[in-house]
Amino acid sequence: MPVKRATETQKKEKKAIKTSKQTTPQPKLEDFLAEIQKRAYEIYIERTRNGLPGDDMSDWLQAEQEIKSKYNIK
Repeated sequence: MPVKRATETQKKEKKAIKTSKQTTPQPKLEDFLAEIQKRAYEIYIERTRNGLPGDDMSDWLQAEQEIKSKYNIK
């Protein structure tokens, strides 16, 4: 019996993951890029205020990673 319960639990988890991915609204490309641009600027401001090393490309890549994670995009 425990094996059957584990299988049922796994099915429920897979279904929950599918459902959560489907309900995440995907932004329009223009909005997505604007959100990355805004976040990259925020990262730039934080970085320069704190005197940290970096450049515009690293700010953009960090922002892109954060926004992709927000919308579950790989």
